[in-house]
Amino acid sequence: MPKVVPEYKEEAKSRILDAANRVFAEKGYHEATMDDIAKRLGVSKGAIYLYFSSKEDLFEAMCKTAPQAFKEILYSSFGNEANPIQSATEFFDKMLKLSASDPGLSFEILSEASRNPALKRILKRNHAEYEEVLTGFLTEGRKRRIVGDNVDIRPLANSLIALWNGLETLLVSGLSIDEARSAWLEALKAIFMNQHTANHNPQDRPSRPASKTG
Repeated sequence: MPKVVPEYKEEAKSRILDAANRVFAEKGYHEATMDDIAKRLGVSKGAIYLYFSSKEDLFEAMCKTAPQAFKEILYSSFGNEANPIQSATEFFDKMLKLSASDPGLSFEILSEASRNPALKRILKRNHAEYEEVLTGFLTEGRKRRIVGDNVDIRPLANSLIALWNGLETLLVSGLSIDEARSAWLEALKAIFMNQHTANHNPQDRPSRPASKTG
């Protein structure tokens, strides 16, 4: 049997992952099958098993690309000199576009993970990667004086992840995009803006009483 050229193998895997993402979005993770993905590609199910041993294996490969996409959106939105609220709006819109194919898929997968140990392990590892990306970003933010020295960064990272996941759930249950965006921005203002204002507008800080002489 001829050897598979590495470049071709990666291209084939990429096509399978793209098809799987579309099938999961249309049918939901639970209902989607490897047969469905094979039909979308016009190949046999056996051809997919050459690259992925199961639906969970395929989903895990999809998950591995998500933290990097998140990191790119995070750093491209929050530039060094950017206005924090404008940046937060840009981040919200880019993240929403990333999940636009089916905003309910994340919620469904979380629900499925509650009874699927393999899926739960995948999501746990995936969360750890998101946490590391955001913790690193917030640590840099402390150097830029937009994160306070008294803030415990890792719990804050988890709080922000939970906030985003919660807003995705509310979008599925009927919250409008404008309402979700407003909730996101108000939360970030409450968390970060006092710190940002204090560090960039020293004249607004409370003045110290003048020392008495004589």
